[in-house]
Amino acid sequence: MNDELLDDFLEGEASPEGAAIVQAWLALPGNMEQYARRAGLQADLCRSLQRRRIQEHAQLALAACDDIGSATKSVRKSLRKSVRSRQRDHTSRTNVRMAYTFASAAVVAVVWLIIACQKIIDVPGPNGASASIATLAYQSNARWADGERRQGAAVDKGVLQLEVGIARLNFANGAAVTLQGPAEFEILSNDHTRLHRGILAAQVPESAIGFEVVTPAVEVVDLGTAFGMSVGADGETDVCVFQGEVEVSLAGIDKRQSVRRVREGNAVRTRSAVDSIHSVTYETNRYEDAWPVTSGVLQATGLMKFVSPGPEFVPGRYEDSERILVFPERFGFVLQTDLSVDLVEPGQYRRVHRAGDELVFAGLRVNSYLLQLDPVGRLARDTPNKPRAIGQLTFDKPVIGLIGGTKKLRETDDLLGHPHGDYGNLRRGIEPPRLTDSADPGRDVVILSDDRRTLSLDLSAGTAVDQIRVVVRVSE
Repeated sequence: MNDELLDDFLEGEASPEGAAIVQAWLALPGNMEQYARRAGLQADLCRSLQRRRIQEHAQLALAACDDIGSATKSVRKSLRKSVRSRQRDHTSRTNVRMAYTFASAAVVAVVWLIIACQKIIDVPGPNGASASIATLAYQSNARWADGERRQGAAVDKGVLQLEVGIARLNFANGAAVTLQGPAEFEILSNDHTRLHRGILAAQVPESAIGFEVVTPAVEVVDLGTAFGMSVGADGETDVCVFQGEVEVSLAGIDKRQSVRRVREGNAVRTRSAVDSIHSVTYETNRYEDAWPVTSGVLQATGLMKFVSPGPEFVPGRYEDSERILVFPERFGFVLQTDLSVDLVEPGQYRRVHRAGDELVFAGLRVNSYLLQLDPVGRLARDTPNKPRAIGQLTFDKPVIGLIGGTKKLRETDDLLGHPHGDYGNLRRGIEPPRLTDSADPGRDVVILSDDRRTLSLDLSAGTAVDQIRVVVRVSE
């Protein structure tokens, strides 16, 4: 297989003809493992380039801090000399008062220099994050109007102009906002922002309820939810609620006169200088690039499809014979007890054999996703050429547990499943090996990368629904 064609396929840039060639190649025995290795090498290269940029930035910052440190030492030396002189000469309250004044000014200068140095190198706070409103957590093909922005850099108040690409901001209060260029977004405070134009998708946990996004036409206050917004050049604003609910009110008008609650599965629209908010058809196509990144999935390649958000697009109500569907289920859920799963270690697994229990320990905050190959209609056991799909998914956080057995899937539906999912009583999961299977059946392969971020699947659906639940650690 041509490495260049394989790289284009991994990056989602292959032509339809090239993608078909790669799919045919992946169908041959043994090639799935080579595909996973190539994907790992590509991911390692990206991380190496990112580390190099960070190191170069750090070297420049340290050089600047050396200059500031020299100035600081000079101020301190002058301060000590001045104070000693005044201690010898002080014969009146006036002299003492002057010494204190000079010392205070010098201390302010030192503190200012130290703060300046910290801002240059983004000194982390107690939890490892910079003391700022938000962090540029992820960007893909992003070009900014004011020059290059470093991934992982702190972001404070001000206007961000994203010309092209995707960029996700993680706010200190827990809110996540993904911009899709071209977009102009302004941070006014910890929980108050403005979308001047463009598209965004937001995920707001309980810790950030009250998060507000203002446009030229409306003010949107989140009530603990996920939603999308788009603003046109004329200020026309669409608000689409994926989960939960938001309050929408007309900009510049008393909220009590125009406030409207919009619940999941609904959308509204309004324009600048109008006095009404209209319901429109719930459509999520425009958010298909931004929403996966907001929900923690950075890349989906091959025959993977990230399902549109909304109450109708949930497990049990959505079938596809050609692609592995990705359903976001729960976000920011804290495990109160240990969770029994099938797999926790990186590696390659064929038909996920469930010989024993593995544990994900209580106290972790996790997201859960369900990956599914469920052909349209029901297939007989002896159906020839059953649907098969191969794909790869990369998460922003490490995978700490995989659940692939019917029993454990059912046991965790209430805890980790989608609140509107209809899981039914069908056989589900990644089937275990049967006595009649050959040593290398060439199907139902699961590969978890060494860094736990990338999951590769090769599934072939039969009489059961192929499903695997993925548990991703968000934080302690």
